[in-house]
Amino acid sequence: MNQIFVIAWREVTRLRKRFGGGASPLAVLLLLAMLGLSAFSLRNSVALGNGLYRVGVSGDVPVIQDSRFAVVEVDAQQGQALLDSHAIDVWIDGARVIERADDKSQFAVRALKQYLEKQELVRVGNSFTGEQAFPLRVGINYLNGDQAAGQTVTKPEEVIIPSLTPPPAPFTQVLVALIYILPITFISIFFTSSFMDEKSNRRLTILLSAPITPFQIILGKMLPYAIFALFTTVLIAMITGGNVPLALAIFAPTTLFIFAIYLMVPLFYRTFKDTTFISMLVTTLTTAYLVFPAMFTNVNDLAYISPLTLAVKMYRAEPFGWREYLFPSLPMAAVFGFAMFAGTRMLNEEFLMGYKPITRKITDAIYLMMAHTRPSLAVTLWSLLVIPAVYMAQVMMLAFAANLPVRLILGATLVTSALIEEVVKTIGIVVLAEHRAVSSVRDILWLSFLSALGFLIGEKLLLLVSISMVSQARVSGALFGAGMLLLIPLAAHFVFTAAVTLLRVKLRFPYWLALGLGTLAHFFYNLTVMRGGL
Repeated sequence: MNQIFVIAWREVTRLRKRFGGGASPLAVLLLLAMLGLSAFSLRNSVALGNGLYRVGVSGDVPVIQDSRFAVVEVDAQQGQALLDSHAIDVWIDGARVIERADDKSQFAVRALKQYLEKQELVRVGNSFTGEQAFPLRVGINYLNGDQAAGQTVTKPEEVIIPSLTPPPAPFTQVLVALIYILPITFISIFFTSSFMDEKSNRRLTILLSAPITPFQIILGKMLPYAIFALFTTVLIAMITGGNVPLALAIFAPTTLFIFAIYLMVPLFYRTFKDTTFISMLVTTLTTAYLVFPAMFTNVNDLAYISPLTLAVKMYRAEPFGWREYLFPSLPMAAVFGFAMFAGTRMLNEEFLMGYKPITRKITDAIYLMMAHTRPSLAVTLWSLLVIPAVYMAQVMMLAFAANLPVRLILGATLVTSALIEEVVKTIGIVVLAEHRAVSSVRDILWLSFLSALGFLIGEKLLLLVSISMVSQARVSGALFGAGMLLLIPLAAHFVFTAAVTLLRVKLRFPYWLALGLGTLAHFFYNLTVMRGGL
C-alpha cells in the first residue's frame, strides 16, 4: 500500500509542476464554481423563450402572464402602425386580434391561442365543483407508514387536473447532471496525458523495473485524479443543493467507468496525436451514452442505463430503488475491474513500446490477458469478463430501439448486437489458435462450448438486476433470450461461435469474412426469436 501512496504523491508533484506556468488549480476550482452556479440557476427553471413575442394591447384585454410574451400597452390609433413597422408582433384591441402575414406574427398568434385556451380551461375548471365531471380531477392523499391502522391522512389532499399538467421535461435536470460529468472527463484527460508523457519519455519503463507491481503503478497514478474528480462531485452537489452522499454514490461508478476507458487510450497508442484524436472520440461517445437515455427519464425504464437518470431523479426528489441503482452502476464497476486487470497484463515494455497496427495490438493484448497454459479456463473467463461491456452496448442499443421508430433502428440493432457478441465469443479462441495454443477440431469445439457457456452465465447474472428494465421492448427477447429455455440460447451461442472459429482456423477464411457469416446467421436467429418463432 505504501508503494501506491508514493506513486500517487509523485503524480501530485508532477501535476503541480504542470500548473506551474501561470495556470493554477485554483483557476480550475473557480471554473467549476461558475459551472455549479450556472447549474443552480437552471435547476428549477429554463430561461429559453423569455420575451420571444411582443404583444401590444389596447382597451379591455385579459392579463397575459406568460414569459414568452412581452406585453406593452399601445394607443388604439397607433397599434396598427406599430404592427406594420414590426415594433410588435400581435395587436389585441379589445376583442379583436390583429396580425401580420409573416411567420413571426403567425407563430405569436398560435402561441397566444394556446395560452388563452389553457387559461380558459383553468377558469372552467375552477367554476365547477369537485363532484362534476369536467374537467377531470385526480385527488392525491398522502398516508402515514401504518396504513393498516386506519389510513391516517398526514397531508391535505392535493388535486391534480391531468389536462393542465404537462409531462415534466428533464432537460434542465439533465443539464445540471451533465455538469458533474464535465470535470470528471476533464480530469481523466489529464490522467491520460500524464500516463502518455511518462510512456513516451520511457520513465514508465523505469517504474516497471522497480520492485512494484503493474497494479500498484496504475492505481497509484490514477488515485490523485480520481480523488480530485470525487471532490468536484461533492463541490457541485453542495453548490447545486444536491444530496452529497447520494451524488457520490451515483457518480463514483461513473468516475471509475470514465477512468477505465481513458486508461486504455495510452496503453494502445504511442503518439500524442493519436491519443488526442481517440480521447476526443471517446469523450463524444461517452457523453452521448450518458446523456441520451437520461432524456427519457420517467418515459422508459431503459433510461436507467445512464446514471444521469438517477441524478435527474435526485434533483426532482423522486425515489428510486436498489435495482434502478445497480442497473447502471454494476456494469460500470465491472468494466473498471476488467480495465484494471487488462492494464496490469498489458503494462510491460514490449507491448507499450511496440509500433504495430491497432488490430495487431488488440490481439496481442487479448493474448496477454489470457492464461495461455490453460486455454479452457482462459476462454471461459474471457467470456465472463467482457460481458459487462457487451451488456452496456446492447442495452444502449435497446434504449435507441425503444425510443425511435422500429423500422428505422431494428435492423441495425439486431445486426450490431450479433456482431458484437460474435466478436467477443470468438476472438479469444482465434487468438489462441494463431499463437498455436490450440489446433485440433476437438479443442476448438470444446472451447466454443465453454465460450458460449461463460457468455450465457455472465449475461444471465447481469440480467437478474435489470430484468424489469429490459423486458419491456420486443427486441430484448432477441438480445438477451429473456423468457426462453436456457438450452436454446446456449446451443445458438455454441453453433455460431464454433462456425466462426472453424471457418477462420481450419478453413483459413479471413476473420472478417468468417465473422460476417456468423453475424448473418446470428441476425436471422435474433429475428426469429423476436417474431416468436422460438
